[in-house]
Amino acid sequence: MKRMVCAVMALLLTGCAAGQVQSSAPVTDGQPAATPETAATAETAESAAAPAPTTAPPQGLVPTDADVLDYDDIRLIAYERAFQPYPETDYYTMCKDGLWGLMRSDGTEVLPCRAPQPLVECFIEGRRWHGYQDNLPWDEMLAEEKRINVLLRESGDGMLCAAHDGGTYLEFVYLTDYKVYTYSGSMGPGELAAPTDEDMLLYSGRVDGYVPVQTGVTEDEGDDHVSIISDGQYIYRRRNGSAANIYHYTLADYFFDATLAPAERDGKWVYLGTMGEEVTPVCYDSVYYTNTSGDGSFLFRRAAPLLNGYTPVSRSGKFGLLDRAGAEYVPCTYDGLVWDGGTAWVKLDDGWHQYTIPGVTKPDPLDDLPEDITAPDTRTFSYARVITEGGRLNLRAGPGTEYDIVGKIPEYTSLRIYGSSNTAPAWVLVQYQGQFGWTNLDYLERSY
Repeated sequence: MKRMVCAVMALLLTGCAAGQVQSSAPVTDGQPAATPETAATAETAESAAAPAPTTAPPQGLVPTDADVLDYDDIRLIAYERAFQPYPETDYYTMCKDGLWGLMRSDGTEVLPCRAPQPLVECFIEGRRWHGYQDNLPWDEMLAEEKRINVLLRESGDGMLCAAHDGGTYLEFVYLTDYKVYTYSGSMGPGELAAPTDEDMLLYSGRVDGYVPVQTGVTEDEGDDHVSIISDGQYIYRRRNGSAANIYHYTLADYFFDATLAPAERDGKWVYLGTMGEEVTPVCYDSVYYTNTSGDGSFLFRRAAPLLNGYTPVSRSGKFGLLDRAGAEYVPCTYDGLVWDGGTAWVKLDDGWHQYTIPGVTKPDPLDDLPEDITAPDTRTFSYARVITEGGRLNLRAGPGTEYDIVGKIPEYTSLRIYGSSNTAPAWVLVQYQGQFGWTNLDYLERSY
């Protein structure tokens, strides 16, 4: 089992401006990240215009014709960042009278508010929802789960998941030999490996980029497995061990392909640029991913990552929208705001209103489908597990054995299905380790 030994560290305090300067136009992924000089500061905030009333539409957002929603709260579904760099973001968990449910991002209710805590998505297989049965007596739980799963499968909204995810982890560590390693495993002691170019590109967005790293020493557990005794603090480092800045963080996130990553110090969150500089003040509160306390209540414990160039932020109990330059595109003056990469829901006095950002649309997973891979005739969404009796499953360029093999997939691997072929119905388009390809359903066991 991993053991963490926390050390007391002296941390520098950065003050938070009372207000932040708002961008005047949408920031697209083609624009450069902000420098510290362009980030909001107390000096620039003093001359900023007074915040608009919360009944007014947020500046820079365009209303849709969606119905106004009467929920007390709406939050992004929690997911595991190490394994879902851009997760399934078509859903939110919403709250009414202290109970939580599930809705699609367009506002359609999937599961009515009944759970005692926000729902969580299983990071092993998407659209498997945790927590919805938590307040039911044991003798009612199984029958109700079966009933609901029938409805979820019919609507294409996944299924409930009552099992534990197994504690799989992947993180970066800095050891006494002054080298950075990946440390991965499941629940207990893990394995060390030198980061590859692919690792750095995935987690930092660049081969020479920065990732959050814990300093520690190893304890040999045998069979090439080790435990890490860590100081419990994060420093952003390159693969060669060089640090991005002078700060230590208590929690930290990866960049992936975004221009900013959130990290926590002094009990508040700050967003870092890809060169390791702190782009925003250290002033934001946690807005997603719940942490249950001993008395059964919960707190949100993490800042949200950028999705398609924007992320919801909160300070002093008010919400706004941060852009990829580190400026508050929507200032923190609203009672609630969530963002899924394409649309935002903002809480005004009469309820939750849906908005879009001009020129910004949610990425389509098949936008990256290579030209040499056959496109599906029909879009579908589900998950399946590879069952090959010990062999490796071929990943082909098209729906049939006449197409080239573009990869091989180990048994028991969980795959997301993206589409199917009208002429070869036994074949489906999947993705494995970033590689799209086609596999035969005879070797897959559908999760739902």
